[in-house]
Amino acid sequence: MQDKSLAGQPTDLPDSPKKQSSKDILNFTLKTSLAGMTVLLVFLIYSNTLEGPFLLDDGSNIKDNPAIRLTRLSWSGIENAAFKSPLSNRPLAYISFALNYYFHSYRTVGFRLVNILIHMSAGVFLFVFIKTTLRLPALESRFGNSRWLPYITVLIWLVHPLHTQSITYIVQRMNSMASMFYILSMLCYAKARLTQRPTIKWLLAAACLMSGIMAFGTKETAAALPCFILLYEWFFFQDLSRKWLRRHLPFLIGIFILLIGVSLIYLDGHPFAKILSRYELRNFTLTQRVFTEFRVVILYLSLLIYPHPNRLNLDYDFSLSHSLIDPLTTLLALMAIIGLLAWSFWLAKKDRLISFCLLWYFGNLVIESSIIGLEIVFEHRTYLPSMMITLMAVILADRHLRSKVLKIVMICALTLVFSAWTYERNTIWSNAVSLWKDVVKKSPLKVRPLNNLGNALKRQGKIDEAIVHVNKALEINPGYAKAHN
Repeated sequence: MQDKSLAGQPTDLPDSPKKQSSKDILNFTLKTSLAGMTVLLVFLIYSNTLEGPFLLDDGSNIKDNPAIRLTRLSWSGIENAAFKSPLSNRPLAYISFALNYYFHSYRTVGFRLVNILIHMSAGVFLFVFIKTTLRLPALESRFGNSRWLPYITVLIWLVHPLHTQSITYIVQRMNSMASMFYILSMLCYAKARLTQRPTIKWLLAAACLMSGIMAFGTKETAAALPCFILLYEWFFFQDLSRKWLRRHLPFLIGIFILLIGVSLIYLDGHPFAKILSRYELRNFTLTQRVFTEFRVVILYLSLLIYPHPNRLNLDYDFSLSHSLIDPLTTLLALMAIIGLLAWSFWLAKKDRLISFCLLWYFGNLVIESSIIGLEIVFEHRTYLPSMMITLMAVILADRHLRSKVLKIVMICALTLVFSAWTYERNTIWSNAVSLWKDVVKKSPLKVRPLNNLGNALKRQGKIDEAIVHVNKALEINPGYAKAHN
């Protein structure tokens, strides 16, 4: 007969050591299995690109770059690869290409395997960074029990079709590797701030600095890193304290001067002349580029939300904005950006993590989506900004979907759909002809894709078909010298 004196009493007594041990083993097995399946999935959706050829800028930076042809491991060979390559301000990227060449010459499978491993490593660092961030004292009360958020975020980010350009396009290792070191630096900073052991704190601080230097030595977009470390400190450790800002104003000014100094070195001490000189080879002005980038930033957001392969393109034929109302979508895009930024500032007190995610997205696009005379649109520029915006999307979905079953179904469906789209997109990257045919289909009036398709067909011996596309390029632009040659 049941003892009535125990009725209604709590039954969640501490687990016995044996039961707790079984739970630990089960959790470890589950985590290991999920990690293994994720690695296998990422490798699978990129496996159809491994034997693909060098494409576009792979030629000048890798295939036709004698500096990376490392035949023996020596300091002079490494130095040659680092500083005698086309972009000497990205030495670490070229050293990695040189090491690829040393081990397997120009077999593209080795280059692409390294790119996939970099992508997976970035995912690991992102996972630990998000997990650490959610357990910060400022956020733990709200997210302490959200143990699945980091994994779901990273899973969706890893299989996202928009990242194919950063991984499959070999030379864009510059972008993915810089992002990997960038997020590692953020992680080391967060860990350093949390540890109470002085020795570990200094080691982590040194690792943070070293990772930041390595990120900048891979691609200049990492220049935004000090700003986001400061923002992270102010948001999550200083509770947006204005007193802290005033007290550390000399240090903040020092960081600003350092960034200006680095920029001046990069721009040869003549920033305005250097920036304007880039536009001499472009078919757009500085003003046109700045106005157009408002629409591009919104385009990137739309591609993150709906990255169907039919929407993705290596070489966009994106119309220019000649003023804020020509086209009118320029003004609408600017208003949307201002609205999102205003929302992030308004959220800073009551929903700090969402605010940080939004600022991360816009802040990490500033360098490549502002005044520097780069190409108008490239999908790889979303690789780093998408990290935290993906976390924001997962958090918002988790809040508004009450049913656990629905959440699981949506996660599985999204992972499967994104994985299928990534695999489909990578099929197009598998050879030069299929890639440039895809670009010509999406940018039919742009001369560069037509000319590049003609060259790709010529290399396959399809001369008559090649001539058709080169002639079409000349019809659009009779002065396009590459098509004449």
